[in-house]
Amino acid sequence: MIIIAGLILYSSLLTVPETVVDEVQPDSVVTNEASSSASTGGDSGFGLISLSHWRHLTAYFVFACVLAYATDHWQLPRWRHALIVIGLAAGYGALMEVGQIFVPHRSSFLLSDVLINTIGASGVMLWYLARPYLTLRPVSAFLPSSER
Repeated sequence: MIIIAGLILYSSLLTVPETVVDEVQPDSVVTNEASSSASTGGDSGFGLISLSHWRHLTAYFVFACVLAYATDHWQLPRWRHALIVIGLAAGYGALMEVGQIFVPHRSSFLLSDVLINTIGASGVMLWYLARPYLTLRPVSAFLPSSER
């Protein structure tokens, strides 16, 4: 869980974001794809969602899933546990957006990114739908007996 949160922190606040130079090949011929990419705000991803938003969706979905697994032992009703996990993951995403305000090479606070982070974190609901049908074992159960 800490590793995923650290990767999100690193990619949100410490790395230099992609620029137009990274996305456009020099001397490229403008095609329908390039013009549609430019009209949707740059880095095109899969269909209507930009590559940047796919990255946000994936990162916060994975973070919420890892958080759900790490807190599975909490004795809470399933719906409450789901709301707490989604809230923690989405709150972390909002905190990263606030942090970007203070980083000169980053964009200012984007509500759209917070929304995409929350949608990605909400994907953890799939875990809570499947959880009653799963039997979980601790990670240590997969290690050789000498390493436990």
